[in-house]
Order: sequence, then C-alpha cells, then structure tokens
Amino acid sequence: MIENLKPACICNKIRKGTVLKAIQGGAKTFEQVSKRTGVGTGPCGGRRCGSLVRGLLGEPVTNCNDCGWPMLAGAPCPRCEYARLGS
Repeated sequence: MIENLKPACICNKIRKGTVLKAIQGGAKTFEQVSKRTGVGTGPCGGRRCGSLVRGLLGEPVTNCNDCGWPMLAGAPCPRCEYARLGS
C-alpha cells in the first residue's frame, strides 16, 4: 500500500494509487489516464510523469541510472531532462 502513496505526477501532486485506480477503471492510454486523474496537465506537460504512467499501462520501461525514475526503454530520462532545462 505504501507503493500507492508514491508520487506519479509531481506537478499536480497525484499519487500512483490514483493512476492505478484509473487504469483499473478502464483507462487504456496516457490520454485517458490524464483525463481521469489530471496527470500530465501540469507545468512539465507530462515530461516527468509520462513514462511512469506509460509503464503502468504496459509500455516497456526501465529505470534511470542517475535518478531511478522510470523512463521509456531507449529514451532519455524525462525527469533528468526536465531538471536540466531548469538549470
């Protein structure tokens, strides 16, 4: 249950459990999860939460070696990329 309390969308303070409920309720795409929960609608536009949510939807995801955040396999880490933009 502690896993469900982890953040999914940092910008909008949406927890992983909320995303999982949306998926269990029938959301099958990032856009559907976003509509039901609000993930991806914050200032980063889903760059930080997108890969986590897509991984929960079954897309291939690995963890970033630098920060541990989920990222789509073969893509740069969106969390690290977003942090670099703010620097």
